[in-house]
Amino acid sequence: YASVRAGLKYGWLPPEKAMLYSHSPELRLLYMTYIDDRSIMSLNYTAGWTFQTKKQWEGTINFSFNTENLRDSLELTEDDVFVPPGEYQFFNFEGRITTPMTQPFFIMLTTMTGNYFDGKRLSVNTQPTWNISRHLELGTIYNFDKLNFVERDMKLNNHILGIKALYMLDTRLSVSAYLQYNTAMKGVLTNLRIRYNPKEGNDFYLVFNE
Repeated sequence: YASVRAGLKYGWLPPEKAMLYSHSPELRLLYMTYIDDRSIMSLNYTAGWTFQTKKQWEGTINFSFNTENLRDSLELTEDDVFVPPGEYQFFNFEGRITTPMTQPFFIMLTTMTGNYFDGKRLSVNTQPTWNISRHLELGTIYNFDKLNFVERDMKLNNHILGIKALYMLDTRLSVSAYLQYNTAMKGVLTNLRIRYNPKEGNDFYLVFNE
């Protein structure tokens, strides 16, 4: 496919006594076409607002209008829940809030709701992270997705639980690991990555995926 991305953003720095440190509205466009005939594959308009408080809380609110043109079925779970080919237009909302990342322990919470192709969607994602020391970072991920295609009598409730760890011996050597369980796939995904950076511009990676 071929794609075009564009964005427009303007920000303010409120007065000294204001609760907000900065905030800004923005507009984004994502346009994707099929290579063979340049027909539309996906078109997304997003209007949003981001902010940061003086205590380092961060947040985002986005409203999106989507046009999707599926040539083939979009399979969400094998031989069970899918979206048939066709053109779809739908709105959705996304909100995100992050506690101060300057603290040893912080949480990112994201929610998305609204239409999803010819159905409805509710998603919640939470990511607590704990910086135990300057060498070790631990975190968990929990994601819940609820999809309901009423006219086609299809439903999907999916849970994803993940555990991640990052160990940095120094600026040259780091090891990261991720373990995830997905209820829809009924399977476990694992990832292990070792990165060695002897000098800037030179990186060696050893990656294991299952």
